[in-house]
Amino acid sequence: MNDLDLVQDLRSEVRQSDLRTLHGARERLLTAMVPAPPPRRSRPMVPRLLGVGALGLSIVVGVTVLQGLDGTDSREGTVSTPVWAPAASVKSLAERASTAAAKVVDVYPRTDQWLYTKGIGYQARQKGTSKAGKRWTHELWQKGDGKGRARRYSDETTGKNAPLATGTPSGSSDAPRWDVAYLRSLPLDPAALLKRLRKDGENPSDRPDLPEAWMLFRDVQLILQEGAPPPRLRAALYTVVSELEGIGIEEKVKDLAGREGVGIYLDRGDGTRHEVIVDPKSYAYLGGREIFVGGGTQAPHSTHSTNGQYAEDDVIIAWAQVARGIVDHAGDLP
Repeated sequence: MNDLDLVQDLRSEVRQSDLRTLHGARERLLTAMVPAPPPRRSRPMVPRLLGVGALGLSIVVGVTVLQGLDGTDSREGTVSTPVWAPAASVKSLAERASTAAAKVVDVYPRTDQWLYTKGIGYQARQKGTSKAGKRWTHELWQKGDGKGRARRYSDETTGKNAPLATGTPSGSSDAPRWDVAYLRSLPLDPAALLKRLRKDGENPSDRPDLPEAWMLFRDVQLILQEGAPPPRLRAALYTVVSELEGIGIEEKVKDLAGREGVGIYLDRGDGTRHEVIVDPKSYAYLGGREIFVGGGTQAPHSTHSTNGQYAEDDVIIAWAQVARGIVDHAGDLP
């Protein structure tokens, strides 16, 4: 008997498995090869939610960016705060601005240098009057020692351009002040800053009889517009106005240059609303507006009534800060 015959005889004694039996054995073998998962342990819900909250906070404020002189991101491709991260209040916006500003150093010009700012403005025509609306460009140079100032106006409506005019600030009694030397002297702690602004604003001879909240808001508004403070002081100013009675916030507001921002506003009580517009990503000051909202009456402190001259939601005055930098001489551009 050869080998093939022997194998055939041995195989004839074994029962042949059908295909269904083979498939079942295969499934049992594969199941046995998979390791059993470890027993699951339930986690407390509170820590899990806290972890999510921390992640959300890191998305909002836990990003390091490079900021230029005006506080904007100056590095291509930098991951930054989402543009429209919801701001529930002016206080939360101020907190985010303070967190971002803590990563940078405020830069001021030397005493022999000049801070340059450029803004554009618009004033609407008053209905029922012969006064026409106008648009203008305003350039301002302020010396680092606080002793020099220069301006240049360009009236876009008439096409007239005024030459550069140099001079000196009126003096330390101005309320409010916004020269470089004054801004450098202001404390960065919001409580101390509020105390200082109140003290510096005590001059009843040239300030109208208005509620303190409005006067503080107006002072901060002018400091932001004319003084162009650097990020840390700017954030402290936002914190000061965030505590004022009647302060409000509005998202996706456009400044005169067409840039979207967050509006910090306060109603004056005579039918007008005054607004500071902040960049929602860098928290830089973009500009501001005065809007007729209606419902007000001519107050004793008003020089004129806006009722009848504007329709509801009309922009009465608007401005935008479009450039900021440090230069060596008045008239130079950054």
